[in-house]
Amino acid sequence: MSRALIIGASSAIAQALIDELELHGTQVHSVSRVRLERERHSCLTYSEQAIANWCLDAQQQGLAFEHIYICNGMLHAEEVQPEKSLTAFSQSAFFEVMRCNTVVPMWWLSNLSKLLAPKAQCVVTILSARVGSITDNRLGGWYSYRASKAALNMLTKTAAIEIRRTHKQSKFLLFHPGTTDSALSKPFQKNVPAGKLFTPHFVAQRLRELSTDYAFLPPCGFYDWNRQPIEF
Repeated sequence: MSRALIIGASSAIAQALIDELELHGTQVHSVSRVRLERERHSCLTYSEQAIANWCLDAQQQGLAFEHIYICNGMLHAEEVQPEKSLTAFSQSAFFEVMRCNTVVPMWWLSNLSKLLAPKAQCVVTILSARVGSITDNRLGGWYSYRASKAALNMLTKTAAIEIRRTHKQSKFLLFHPGTTDSALSKPFQKNVPAGKLFTPHFVAQRLRELSTDYAFLPPCGFYDWNRQPIEF
């Protein structure tokens, strides 16, 4: 039986992904800041030390994963909204978005050597976004969110190069889920074209299919829900 770790397990996509993976016979462990009533779940404060301690404890328990999904992220909060213009740029909002979307995933990435199954084919998936593509930026706006995802993409690609030196069968997937019907996208759904607002179940199904297709994936790739590559 393969084993997966879902980080940021309280999100809509992560919850649907847990169901999808378990339906296909994967043993799922999960982590979130919110307590969930499910087996093999840990409630964890996302600090650098807490993440390092959790990963070390998992290693000491003999846990290793063929699939790791990092689903953490934020687009908006009570005092943080995507900027429509330069005049809306805020240093404090920028730092908070960068912490959630870039720094927290990097804390997990920096501990991956403790969690990857040493000799198995492993895929590490991180939820990114098309707006993080510098090449694909045609509309502007959303400065902090774009920057956080662009930084996440570059840091993941850089980490993949290093980690694959010791874990040669590991691959890294940056995944754009499209606009998913969730709390994250709720304020921005009115302009979504017909047929382009996806259910969490649909996204989870597409994500599982892509992330488990080891032969299809490059060492580090950026793909959307429809298996189409996105330029970094």
